[in-house]
Amino acid sequence: MYKRLSLKNKIYEIRSIKLILMLLIFSNFQNYWSQSNLVNNYSNDTIVVLTTMENKEIRGLLISKDENIFILEIANENKIFNKDEIKSFRFITRNQIKSIKEFEKPNPIYTKYCYLPSAFIVEKGSISTNSHYFITTNSKIGLHENLEFSIGNLFIFNIFSTITYSKEISKSFRGGVSLIGNFNILNSPNRINDFNGLGIIPRITFGNKLKNTTIGLIVYQSNITGFCYGGYLASQKKISERFTLAGEIAGIKFENYYGLVNNLILNFTRNSRENWSAGVTLINTEIIAVTTGNDISPFPYVGIQRKF
Repeated sequence: MYKRLSLKNKIYEIRSIKLILMLLIFSNFQNYWSQSNLVNNYSNDTIVVLTTMENKEIRGLLISKDENIFILEIANENKIFNKDEIKSFRFITRNQIKSIKEFEKPNPIYTKYCYLPSAFIVEKGSISTNSHYFITTNSKIGLHENLEFSIGNLFIFNIFSTITYSKEISKSFRGGVSLIGNFNILNSPNRINDFNGLGIIPRITFGNKLKNTTIGLIVYQSNITGFCYGGYLASQKKISERFTLAGEIAGIKFENYYGLVNNLILNFTRNSRENWSAGVTLINTEIIAVTTGNDISPFPYVGIQRKF
């Protein structure tokens, strides 16, 4: 009886994480839809935010626009901007400014959620390091606006490296694909099973660096676990200047096992260079009972991220 109640409580925990994740996703889509509707329904209290080709952000009161130009009132002066000089634009109203706080900085974890990545990559020339449980490390280096290289370790001797290509598809969508390799440095002197695995993670992200949702696939061939594949759904949203809420659900199939991993974390920005994450990870193996058993295991999650 106790075991049945314990299992039932753990299932409720998984459902709670899924509910929070779906609320995050719904909130992201709702915000973007409301902003897109403003494009065709602006009035004399509409403010437009322009991003130029030089990535300079300009805000002003919208006077008029057509297929070729924007006319904005900035500091009591009307200024004309040609659309071929504009990288992107969005509309906000005075009522929205009163009711919605605009955050100064993007989410510190906009390139990832808990374990899994978004389609965003670190900026060119920047370095960001992540650690899970103070055991693993992963350092990302921005090589180009569309290219990122990362290298990390699991239990010191297992080295993972990835090369990621990322591309903006439209104003709200971004695509990315990562090639993953695993190398065992303990075996390298003997040249035995040096290269342990190879995989690929294609994904697409809807949103921006403040709030986004990602759908991705996982395909990996390992010398240890064999061929495995799966997919994931993840979402994050900045809820205050220092806090970001993120959740992800990943399903993976390997050998005769079906695994489901649920993560929910709260990220805290400690300062401009360092931020911490805490939450819960729920792992459910053999959801479809290919062998025997149906266990749900909760684990507390802790992580730290740092920029250099």
